[in-house]
Amino acid sequence: MNRLSDRVALVTGASSGIGNAIAAAFGREGASVVVADVRREPKLDGERSVFGKLDDADAESRYVETDVTDEEDVQAAVETAVTEFGGLDILVNNAGIYYQYEAHETPTEAFDEIQAVNLRGTFLCSKAAVPALRDSVNPKIINLSSILGLVGDGKSAAYCASKGGVSNLTRGMALDYADDEINVNALAPGIIKTAQNAEWRENDPELLADWERRAGGGRGGPAFFSNWRGRAKGGGGGVWGGRRRKEKKSNSCNSEESAYHSVTKSLMIIR
Repeated sequence: MNRLSDRVALVTGASSGIGNAIAAAFGREGASVVVADVRREPKLDGERSVFGKLDDADAESRYVETDVTDEEDVQAAVETAVTEFGGLDILVNNAGIYYQYEAHETPTEAFDEIQAVNLRGTFLCSKAAVPALRDSVNPKIINLSSILGLVGDGKSAAYCASKGGVSNLTRGMALDYADDEINVNALAPGIIKTAQNAEWRENDPELLADWERRAGGGRGGPAFFSNWRGRAKGGGGGVWGGRRRKEKKSNSCNSEESAYHSVTKSLMIIR
């Protein structure tokens, strides 16, 4: 099914992990995809290139080397979507980083870097994309928050702060652009196997066992995340639907009590 035919998506952090899976899923549904990342190839050995997946889907794609903390890089990524594909319909603010420290042990530089990538990067990409999105018939912004943007967790204070900011930034943007009919949502994933947590997955078997228990075994990978077809309570205005209709809905964060269900139920946004 080509539910995203004639649509253009820009996905940040799309070379690896969740961004890789989302970009590939969009390509399979017929979208043209701009892959915006600091690297072209995945971070993890054995992770398949997003461009191989997009080629398999016969999807048009472009790579733009993008540091989301750099306004010029971000503007170049948006301009690539507009000049190469004729516009922009979907922005996915996925780029993010994570360092594991207790609050008092967090290097100030690490705290600043997490805020710069996770929160400021989401803001800069959205700021650059809004003028192009206003020209779309069915514009969407999808921000990647986290379950830790809604609740706290140990050794994650800086990350929690950044993702809490993303969650509330999403709420503010949803109101800012409701009259423009730009649908703004956030996903709040729980535990997903990505390069960000590869080190402690290898070195902390106790934490990994707890994760597997909470995430339902091996179900927490990026492909599972991007392929969910569930419905969220009270949600609306998913990405699927093409240019033929315009929805006046603007919904922000949606989560369930379980971290696992907050991932799967939220995915109606890109359905």
